[in-house]
Amino acid sequence: MAADEALLHNFSERSESLSRPAALTDFPVSSKRPHGGVAQLVERFGRIEEARGSIPLTSTPKRKIVQRPSPYRTIAVLIVISLALFACGVSSEDKTYSGMELDEPRPMPDPILIDTQGQRFAMRSDTQGSVRLVYFGFTSCPDICPVHLEQLSNVLDRPGMPPNIKVLFVTVDPETDTPGVIRNFLNQFSVDFIGLTGSKEQLADVQRQFSALVALAPSDAEGTPNDLGHDGRVFAFAPDGLGRTQYPHPTRQTTWTRDLPKLAALR
Repeated sequence: MAADEALLHNFSERSESLSRPAALTDFPVSSKRPHGGVAQLVERFGRIEEARGSIPLTSTPKRKIVQRPSPYRTIAVLIVISLALFACGVSSEDKTYSGMELDEPRPMPDPILIDTQGQRFAMRSDTQGSVRLVYFGFTSCPDICPVHLEQLSNVLDRPGMPPNIKVLFVTVDPETDTPGVIRNFLNQFSVDFIGLTGSKEQLADVQRQFSALVALAPSDAEGTPNDLGHDGRVFAFAPDGLGRTQYPHPTRQTTWTRDLPKLAALR
């Protein structure tokens, strides 16, 4: 416990000493590899705080797919606890939404991809009347993607949450993420989550349409791919087809529970 308190103290001192950086214009892929638990959570949250005002991104190692029970609930709980300890900034009471608000609402694109049944799926047209939560990730992601999806699963299971909410998971790793692989992955969180894929070119274009930074798989000196970097935001669109908010990693569950009913009422 003393070690954790010392870690939190050091983190606070470091954050307070940093000046606000300029907005990110490139796609940063972190080379940091903190070792587990609270240290990893603190490091990830610190990077987002240091980039406040820019686009929060994430980079995660591309690993072999492993079927695992679900340590994700534990991870999600740890993140909520860490956010309660470290979060600072403008009070949500001063804003319409608790998430990252856009300067101007923007219409949801309507690209056609392939769902986990192998059928054509129009992202906007086939989800009319719903809140659309769009997230770009990959099934072998060891941390950020599972945490986002587990958190959304927990939030949507809460009593009183609007029923008209669709989670759209778009893979950024189509070579590995076949429709069947995506379905098995999403079923660990919710059988109602929608999984989508397409060609590399299609998926890169879809990311651009949503103003997401296109995922990169940088290579080492020998040309071997290492970390797969991808945009860490969830893009939210109300039933009226307009996007007003985005949600980086990490996002509090209280943020979701405050914003989703508001978005669901916009028709």
